[in-house]
Amino acid sequence: MKEIVITSGYRWSYFEWFLLGFHELEQQGKIKFRMKTPFWSKTLSRSNGTFTTRLANKCMRMFEKDSYNMTGYIVDGNVKKTFVIDSADAPYLFDEQQLKEYDIYFKMQCPKDFSPEGFELTKDIRIPWCDHAHVEDGLSLTARGPRKVINNLTQYLSKIKPLMIGPRQLSRSTSYQQLEGGYQNYLKDRKLEKTKKLMCYFGNAKGPGAESNVTDPDWDWERDLMGYFGDKVSHPNEKRGIAADFMATLGDEYDARVISRDESDGSQVRNENLVIPLPEFCAHIANFEYNLNISGYRMSIPNRFIESMLVGTAVVTDKLHVKWYQPFDSEVSETVEMGYMRNDEVDWDQFKKDIQNLPKTDPAKIVEAFEKKWSPTAVADYIIDTVMKDC
Repeated sequence: MKEIVITSGYRWSYFEWFLLGFHELEQQGKIKFRMKTPFWSKTLSRSNGTFTTRLANKCMRMFEKDSYNMTGYIVDGNVKKTFVIDSADAPYLFDEQQLKEYDIYFKMQCPKDFSPEGFELTKDIRIPWCDHAHVEDGLSLTARGPRKVINNLTQYLSKIKPLMIGPRQLSRSTSYQQLEGGYQNYLKDRKLEKTKKLMCYFGNAKGPGAESNVTDPDWDWERDLMGYFGDKVSHPNEKRGIAADFMATLGDEYDARVISRDESDGSQVRNENLVIPLPEFCAHIANFEYNLNISGYRMSIPNRFIESMLVGTAVVTDKLHVKWYQPFDSEVSETVEMGYMRNDEVDWDQFKKDIQNLPKTDPAKIVEAFEKKWSPTAVADYIIDTVMKDC
């Protein structure tokens, strides 16, 4: 019987979907699963209490290095293979040291294209493939500072595999009981009878402020990205505001929410009347045939994809520049190019036609696709099969 062992993880909430999948496969008697991590991580994984959780988190932050990655290995008889799961939001950001050391490197925000020229932000702009690590040693993971450039990412392409994004949070711990309870809380809101057509729920209508005088940008720092390219780009949040304003004119079948009209990293004035508490969010989504996405935050795919599909709601999105480990079918449809394009270059007329002429969905087929392709056990099977097969 295969044994899956997790050896490190820092940002546990990013990996809960996969951990739940491993737990469920173990419950089914298909694998053995354990977490070979420091004592504070073990405490965190078993804790249900707020105080204990806070204490374990404090220990982890004091003694463990921050990382976008979770690492592990799989043992099958005499064969042992290692893997990494990279949760960095930037599709062009990788950990070159772990690309070298591990057998398989799963990228949750996996680019569709690995051009040697870099990641396509717009048709005229490419971002170089970068390392998690800074040029200047000693800077923390999320500190501002130029990142090392990976000069030859193509040498690692046989190791890099696409993955997917789970919901924002299943639980405060990584124990099977807590993760499964969180998952069931989402599933209880599944609804096959839809009463409305299209929703959107965006945090901001503006991006972060632009950093001034940027000559050597940190590509993992959006203020640098906006400051370096200036008027060559418009932030996706601005397009979200434009799209929501148009949707608000379409009638009762449409629900368009933008929580703040201020900059995303500034002092925001929120419209609290529009806020939907996280425990109620999937129940809200489940009323609609479609949930609108406009790619943001470095063209990444957000949690709204899985939070929609698991309750039988389809996603309509601008053109995607990242991919999941299987192709999307009727659960996701694409409209025009948006992302970081200048706002005045977007084909708004076509976008408006597209969202007013969305075909009727079949929620049962969306749920079927979710169970077959994106459920925790489906993705856990994919991880195991890919590690053992491709090595």
